[in-house]
Amino acid sequence: MAVAFPEQLLSPGPLVSGHQKHKNECLSCHNPFKGSTAAQCISCHKLNEIGIKRVDGTLFPKKTEKLLFHRGVEEGSCIACHSDHKGDRPAQSYKPFVHEQLSASMKRSCITCHRERQPQDALHRSSRENCSACHTTKRWKPATFNHESLTGKAANGCIGCHKGDEPQDELHGKSFASCGTCHTTKRWKPASFNHSKLSLGAAGKCISCHKRDLPGDEIHRLSGSSCGSCHSTKRWEPATFNHNRYFRLDGEHRASCTTCHTEPGNYKKYSCYGCHEHSPSTIAREHSKEGISNYQNCIKCHRNSSESGDD
Repeated sequence: MAVAFPEQLLSPGPLVSGHQKHKNECLSCHNPFKGSTAAQCISCHKLNEIGIKRVDGTLFPKKTEKLLFHRGVEEGSCIACHSDHKGDRPAQSYKPFVHEQLSASMKRSCITCHRERQPQDALHRSSRENCSACHTTKRWKPATFNHESLTGKAANGCIGCHKGDEPQDELHGKSFASCGTCHTTKRWKPASFNHSKLSLGAAGKCISCHKRDLPGDEIHRLSGSSCGSCHSTKRWEPATFNHNRYFRLDGEHRASCTTCHTEPGNYKKYSCYGCHEHSPSTIAREHSKEGISNYQNCIKCHRNSSESGDD
């Protein structure tokens, strides 16, 4: 009975519509006790014609990319994907496709089959790598992206992909450097910032970024100088300002800044006339006795609170 009526006793189910004419001819595709082989499939379905011509020789109305990939499949692998006893609808006869069955050249030509899924964003247009450099054959996402694969303008055009990450603060708004100057491709922080990359205007507006570092003492409050006059871009301290270089604030000279610097914000200008016997006429008389005519720049001779001022 099995030999006479195999289609009745052994068939796992109806054939697809294209093979209905062989529904009672099992030996057209099967060898007794060996099953079906790809060689029998290829006897009717020529690999170089799949997707182009039907078995009867007539042309398909349009080449389909999903079928053209058969040219890169090994000849003995038809039944790895196709099992025709799944009903009269061809789509139901497919087994899950395994990319490992493709030839080496086809594995590098993902777009041949996945052209409708090819992204059109700047990142993918600029990448010189094959899809498999970032994506797996199981699913598109998640992907592992390597920035080294970018070329030309895309390598420095970070914002083309990271628009949502672009900071809106004043520092970034005035910087003319590429993101890669301070940031790495692994993560945004920590960053290595170089003040020399700031535009000319931003380089002299330190407080716009360092508001939290602004001291509240009198000398900083009243100073009209830029931070860079005393501080470096490496660290706030040590600073180059040292009052002892000009006049030592010892003894009774531990006064507020405005006692000597009477012009707000201008610490280069000072006056000694606000204390003791100091007045223009008294100063003139005292110095004339000593034969001193040039007495306008007091700290040139008096460097501290001692009488002689040169201790």
